[in-house]
Amino acid sequence: MKRLSVTHPLSRLRAYTLIEALVASSILAIGMGAASSMSLALITQEQITERSEKAIAYLENAALLYQAGIPESQITALLPPEPVVTSLTLTPGNLTVSNHEPMPSTLLTVTWKPSDANSSSGVDRWTGGSSTTSRSASINVIRVNPTLASPLPRVDFFD
Repeated sequence: MKRLSVTHPLSRLRAYTLIEALVASSILAIGMGAASSMSLALITQEQITERSEKAIAYLENAALLYQAGIPESQITALLPPEPVVTSLTLTPGNLTVSNHEPMPSTLLTVTWKPSDANSSSGVDRWTGGSSTTSRSASINVIRVNPTLASPLPRVDFFD
């Protein structure tokens, strides 16, 4: 004789154990931590890039003023203050080109802080890097005429 077994439809469903629930929640927490860490790293890199772009633009503006014939002593006074830039130096020298005599040139160097950290980074908090880090960029500029032929025209109004 065959034995009849009656099974309840819910008896085949299995519930999650406490261990499985803990493992799933820990994996989820690790993923959330990784996502927040990546987000912080991307934002910090974006800020460093923005500060570097400001410093390079400052250097380019100084080079254009030098090429326009502005005296070296007035270039830093004409440029607006930029908190990112720590120094702008102009070093006169000569540029040697093959088959030509040396040409007078000036090496413009800008130094800036890539991070706005105000303290050293520690284990317990993120400050965006070391507060003592600085970077510099240089450009060698040649001026056709050493000075302006006449003063720059004054503009009292714009059309």
